Amino acid sequence: MEKTIHFISGLPRSGSTLIANVLKQNPTIHGESVSSLASVFGSVNASWNSIEANQEYDNPAAKKGVLGSILQGYYGHIDKPVVIDKDRGWIPLMSQVESVLDRKAKIIVCVRNPAEILTSFERLRKENPLFFTRADAVLREGSNISSRAFYYAGPDGALGLSHRNLKDAVTMGYLDRLLFVDYNRYCNSPKSQTKRIYDFLELPHYDHDFDNIVQTE
Repeated sequence: MEKTIHFISGLPRSGSTLIANVLKQNPTIHGESVSSLASVFGSVNASWNSIEANQEYDNPAAKKGVLGSILQGYYGHIDKPVVIDKDRGWIPLMSQVESVLDRKAKIIVCVRNPAEILTSFERLRKENPLFFTRADAVLREGSNISSRAFYYAGPDGALGLSHRNLKDAVTMGYLDRLLFVDYNRYCNSPKSQTKRIYDFLELPHYDHDFDNIVQTE
């Protein structure tokens, strides 16, 4: 079954998993809170020209076919016509994705107050004291609340990098492909915000149960 693929991206800790779990209540939509599709797609695209044969003959038609097969094949076992794939990595891959799909991408962009995002990271760490976070791995003995906040918001941190990618997408003229959804607005008005998402994706509306949201992964 050929599937229509849309994307959820944006800032970390901003409701992307929540929205994916809401949308997949719709029996025509498949969504997952964790996906490696963007990483696989990006890795193949980046490594294509490192293959000796492709250095001699780039063969762009074959490359497009392989990348298209990855997008469709990743969800080949799913018997639903619409897929919502969630990954912050889709924003910098937008031009490649559009080249493969032969259409404009539609990306739900989750955003949130940066201070709340940093607080959420710290709350997760406090609730899971034995989990060694990426910030702890980088900072080691210098890991404290302040240094972790600077790390996450810095150029290589989850917040800083995703924010920079979003700015680039807007600067490059992709604003019409993006639907910004604020975390607090979504939590306070899930029905109206979900309607915005359906209108953006051009899908028939569905009556969701916002009091019974389940994550199976």
